[in-house]
Amino acid sequence: MRSEIAKHLDHDPDFEWRGQSVTRIENLSDIIFALALGMMLFGGPPPQTFSELVHFLISIIPVTASFAILFMIWNAHFVFFRRYALADNTVVLINSALLLMVLFTAYPLRFIFDSLFWYIVGSATGDFSQLMETDMDIVNSARSMAFFGAGYAVIYTLLSIMYAHAVNKAELIGLSQKEILITRQTVWIQRGEVVIAIGVSLAALFTPLGPFAGGLMMLNWPNAYLMSWIVEKASQKPAASVIHAGPDT
Repeated sequence: MRSEIAKHLDHDPDFEWRGQSVTRIENLSDIIFALALGMMLFGGPPPQTFSELVHFLISIIPVTASFAILFMIWNAHFVFFRRYALADNTVVLINSALLLMVLFTAYPLRFIFDSLFWYIVGSATGDFSQLMETDMDIVNSARSMAFFGAGYAVIYTLLSIMYAHAVNKAELIGLSQKEILITRQTVWIQRGEVVIAIGVSLAALFTPLGPFAGGLMMLNWPNAYLMSWIVEKASQKPAASVIHAGPDT
């Protein structure tokens, strides 16, 4: 019954899911993602007073924003193993580096959204005491944003390498032409996200945008549409043109 439901509900209709069972790599990865979420949510001591409890409950707002980004990374990781079921030495190595970077970005991600949240609260109430307690002034907030942008860029570089590796193994794992096209689109979307994340880091450090450089991450949505369109158009060119462009790009 479970397998029949999975065929209709658990995956994208244009892709055959080859990973029918959870591997030890995925089990370890899920533990690391859960640990990163715990770092974001329980980064401080447990509340000892009612006011500390209220402060902890309010923190769910920035934590939710942090969780959304972490979930997108997890979902790209999850989809990879469901679609391709690859677990060779290359994937193990890249996945290990990816998990390390997920842990690296957990605290900067929480600090960024904490400082943004308390900045908004302070702007509305005139009380910036909570923001000052975290030592997250404009300079330090900008540095945290740069740390996050760098980590995000590395994470999506690793994800794009994993997906490009799947293209290289297309014949071995039996990818259809449509599945190869979708995978190439994913690779280029992720590469676009890497460029945007690098831009965020540089803008945070070297421009007046500072911590607000994170707003450039909104470019990821038009990037996804643009890269998908470019790859789809490139795939419609004559075979010689596609070969000239490279087998995995």
